[in-house]
Formats: sequence, C-alpha cells, structure tokens
Amino acid sequence: MKLTTEQTQNIFNYVASFDIKYYELQVEFTDHMVTSMEEIWEKDPELTFDQVKLNAANKFVGDSSFKSIEKERKRILQKEYRKAQWKMITEYLKFPKIFGSILLVYIAYTFSAYFVSPQKYLAVLFCSFLIIGLPLLYYWWKTKEIDGKHFLTLETLQPSLLVYSFPNLGMGMSNLLEQELLQYQWLVVLFCCIWVLGILISVTAIHLQKKTIENIKKQYQLN
Repeated sequence: MKLTTEQTQNIFNYVASFDIKYYELQVEFTDHMVTSMEEIWEKDPELTFDQVKLNAANKFVGDSSFKSIEKERKRILQKEYRKAQWKMITEYLKFPKIFGSILLVYIAYTFSAYFVSPQKYLAVLFCSFLIIGLPLLYYWWKTKEIDGKHFLTLETLQPSLLVYSFPNLGMGMSNLLEQELLQYQWLVVLFCCIWVLGILISVTAIHLQKKTIENIKKQYQLN
C-alpha cells in the first residue's frame, strides 16, 4: 500500500521532531520509514496508519536510533571529505603540477631575505593564511543554510580548523626552534614547504566547498 503525499509529510514531520536538523538526513530517514511502512501495511492492511508508523519507528530504536545514525553518517562524511581533499592535494605534488608547488616554495623562501629574523618572517608567512582563510570561513558560514535548510554535508567541511590551526602551528613551531632557525636555513625551507601545503589545503577546501554546494542544490532542487 502506497502512502499518500499527506501521510509522507506526516512522516517527515515525525522524523524532524527527533531533533534531526539536517535536511538530507530528514529526507533519508523519511524514505526509510515510508518504505518500511509500505511493506508492513502490505502484509497487514488492517493496521491503522499510526500503528504502522509505530512499528516502522521501532526499527530505529537502540543502536539504530536516528541520532546514532546521524553521528555515524557525520563520521563517514568527514572521512570521505578528507580522502577527497588529500586526493586533490596529491595531484599538486605529482608531475607536472609539482613544479608549481616547488616554485611557490622558492618564492616564499626568497622573501625571507627581506626580514631580519626568520622567526618574524615565518610569523608573517603563516598569518597570511588569514587572507585566504577568513573569506573561506565567511563563505562557509554564509552557505551553512540553503533555502533555510541545514545540511550535514556542509557542516563537515569545518574551514575554521584551517583558518586557526595552520597559523598557530607554524608560529608555535617557529617559537620552539628560534635558535635553530638562525643556524639552519633548511628549517626555513621546511617551514616554507609546510606553508605551501597549507595553501594547497586551502585551495582544495574552497574547490570542494563550492562543488559540495552545487551538488546539494542539484540533488535537492534548491536555489
């Protein structure tokens, strides 16, 4: 027995009442509930709508509860995002794109000659992530909702980690190696390599963010 549009909307509202704020999970859980209800109703058409709904909802109790599935889905999405981003980064570390990365390291290292202290140079270098990171963070915040709907896929992008982690990491390490930086120039080169890696992470994050938003809008027919 097929559920009507009104009954399907009733199930959608029921799922949303479990504090499931992410739209794609609301749609997915609703589809699962509807399919399960139709199977139950096919076997026992004498049951009422509320009885069928309760029987279908019982399948999500315990380890398979709505919130447990949401938590597991977030973990999977984060893993897939990291995998996709690292795949893009490795493309810049292969021939011929690697020459661009090497050139960027060389340019960054060349600018260190204009600073009296390598430590001050590295502080400026890593703070430059804010130039890229803050617009990325703003764009992510601006698009956290699409047509007033929240999406777990967008929540997992977390550009704030990039904006704050790399500057803190670079400056923290340069403070620990203050004396070594004066003695060994190869350490400055190493920090320039880390900086370039951060740039690659930023570029790939921006690309994946835009691609993810486009895919969501296309999949759910949103503006």
